[in-house]
Amino acid sequence: MNETRQSTEKRFSEAASENKKKRGRPTVYKRDHMEGIGRDLEIFDGRTHRTHVNQYYRAAVFGILEEHKEIPYLEEIFKIGQCLCIQKDEIIEQLGRMYAQDGYSEETIVEAAMLAARFYHNGNTVKEIAAYLRRVRKAKSWDV
Repeated sequence: MNETRQSTEKRFSEAASENKKKRGRPTVYKRDHMEGIGRDLEIFDGRTHRTHVNQYYRAAVFGILEEHKEIPYLEEIFKIGQCLCIQKDEIIEQLGRMYAQDGYSEETIVEAAMLAARFYHNGNTVKEIAAYLRRVRKAKSWDV
């Protein structure tokens, strides 16, 4: 009888641990994809998982911002040159989240980048602009 009881207790504990909700944020990308990219690119040299995720989002919009260099004041928040890399990480990350995570179109990202560049030029701080973009992203509306 003790053998039966021990085997059922073990079975319940295994089942409970398998159904247990995992802690932390859900992954944004598949780890295999990230490891393959990370070996090839220098942009994924961060130490923590969160840093990798943030760099992933920033990298998602590099191409879009490079194609639209004509945006007024964009060079103040994003510019990549031969020896120069200017980027306001929090702003670029929110634009990347809008594009990669929430599925906003390229036109919307360009519009958001225009707003962010204009806000930064007019004296708003990076944190204020990132908070605004976060509210826009979560509310899915520009009226926040």
